[in-house]
Amino acid sequence: MYSDKKSVLELVALLKAHDITQVVLSPGSRNSPLIHSFANDADFTCYSIVDERSAGFFALGIIQATGKPTAVCCTSGTATLNLAPAVAEAYYQELPLLVLSADRPQEWIGQMDGQTIPQIAVFGKLVNCSVQLPVVRNSSDLWYCNRLINEAILNLDNRRKGPSHINIQLEEPLFNFNVESLPDTRVIRKSSQEFKISDQDNYRERFLSFDKKMIIVGQLPPDNNLSGILNELSSEYNVVVLSDHLSNISDRENRAYEVLLRTSTEQEMLDLSPELLITIGGHTVSKRLKNFIRKAKVIEHWHISPSGEVIDTYMSVTDVITSDNETFLRHISGGTDASSISPAYKNLWKDRCSVFSEPDAEYSDLYATGLLLNSLPENVSLQLANSHSVYLAQLFNLPAGTKCFSNRGTNGIEGSLSTAVGYSAAVNSMTVLLTGDLSFFYDINGIWNRYISPNLRIMINNNGGGGIFDTLPGLNNSEALNDYITAAHNTSVKSWAEQQGFIYLSANNSDELQKQILKLLAPESKSPVILEVFTTIEKNSLEIKSYYQQQENSKL
Repeated sequence: MYSDKKSVLELVALLKAHDITQVVLSPGSRNSPLIHSFANDADFTCYSIVDERSAGFFALGIIQATGKPTAVCCTSGTATLNLAPAVAEAYYQELPLLVLSADRPQEWIGQMDGQTIPQIAVFGKLVNCSVQLPVVRNSSDLWYCNRLINEAILNLDNRRKGPSHINIQLEEPLFNFNVESLPDTRVIRKSSQEFKISDQDNYRERFLSFDKKMIIVGQLPPDNNLSGILNELSSEYNVVVLSDHLSNISDRENRAYEVLLRTSTEQEMLDLSPELLITIGGHTVSKRLKNFIRKAKVIEHWHISPSGEVIDTYMSVTDVITSDNETFLRHISGGTDASSISPAYKNLWKDRCSVFSEPDAEYSDLYATGLLLNSLPENVSLQLANSHSVYLAQLFNLPAGTKCFSNRGTNGIEGSLSTAVGYSAAVNSMTVLLTGDLSFFYDINGIWNRYISPNLRIMINNNGGGGIFDTLPGLNNSEALNDYITAAHNTSVKSWAEQQGFIYLSANNSDELQKQILKLLAPESKSPVILEVFTTIEKNSLEIKSYYQQQENSKL
């Protein structure tokens, strides 16, 4: 029988799955759920060492003898500190020591309760990875717990071998030992330190075994050289490739996936779900795509991670592949007969996306965004501010050769203007920034410098506040929406822009906007240009809702 603590069950199951079965145990009550669960499982070899300082070095001796990771388990409080000398030795000897420290729930730390000291990251830089497991109360906690354990274990051998630390919050009662078996749990595997074609991971064979294959491409720099291999995987191996503008991938075949997912039924979502998911690159703009995959029944999810870092955005990763993107993608496609691969899944996505069209909106942020993007010259550099701007831009195609950028590392409001100004100062071609009013005003000092390029073009959708908040169901019912959430205002950028040497343009309707767009993008301008487009939050919200309703009707 095992402890009833779900975090403990997850930990024991994953240690066994990762073949970490040598465990050094020091006595205590807070770690008794761990001790009991290890000691009563015949697959573990357990050693009882009372002194934690000695226990840590005892575990190092086992690692030296076996060459395999070994765990050492202690109770809460200063017991954890006593493992520090062994942890330091493991770090400098590059030995895979896994420290398991029991702890009180976080709310009791510093409250003069027994054996409560801050144990989170207590070993500092002397471990490759330090995580704290939550008290598991729901499915999200369980996923988080699973991910953290996998991450800590994988970091025992990440570029360099060394120790990892798992701190486990355990609340009372501690002594319920009534669970008969360990759960079936997700095991995240990682390829070798650097993926090589000779690796015997059978990825090519596994790739071909799935009928429903999908690749999601996150944010990548321009000139990433992946369009060719992704087109090959799509055309020859019937892989569904989903990307957004920030991926800087030329494929547009499934660009309407945001609309498709928004208008699909539960059964249609099931049909669209992949069996094998491969993810590359950084952030993906679409929240709807993330939620779709998180609910899908993905069998295997391979994340290509050049650094080897464990990223589990879609809550389904099974393999972390330490490789550059192109090397791995060419590996799974190279020298393989693809004639027997069914096109059904790919055609399903293609057919369902093909019924949707770009927005044909009345004057609004949506209209202005579409007009700007459809008017861009080829090979322009496009900077997208966060929130409304980057989301609206995904609904339209971009001209060939457009280089697309956005600060999606943290998705913050700050810095979009400054980034565009810095980028334009470093290149000799046109740079266009699409931004909202709050993002622009927040970073208005971004145009307070001596490096404003005459090739810089800025279009501001000024709807008098944070327009995206009005489109979020539920939030738009808040009485605090206008004054405190959307931060409604009547500010214009005109005086500031002119003072800083910009040609200032403005538009209040579609006729004016069509004329001013031509002036904004005129290549012969000797000065930077700002176009301020005045709209309203209410009209913007109405046009977005209308667009999605039209697309849903077109599907019927």
